[in-house]
Amino acid sequence: MNKINELEKILKSDVLIEVDTELKALEKLISKDKDDKDLKIELDYILDVKKFYDEVLLHIEKKLLTEEEAINILKDLEDMKAEDEDEV
Repeated sequence: MNKINELEKILKSDVLIEVDTELKALEKLISKDKDDKDLKIELDYILDVKKFYDEVLLHIEKKLLTEEEAINILKDLEDMKAEDEDEV
């Protein structure tokens, strides 16, 4: 499997599902406390993350993403996963 296909699979089966779950949780928290600035900042960040990965999928679909770009994004995802595991 090439890196572009690997990235597409990871985004669709894991990353975007996790992002959507986080979005729903934040929206629920914000609905309870509309004045929480930290939650709004976190929501904006998650929305930016979702937008980025949606654009990556669009580039994959249009065959605009290079193998090198896919490798870099996969490395970033691995780094983020490692950071999350370190926090636990």
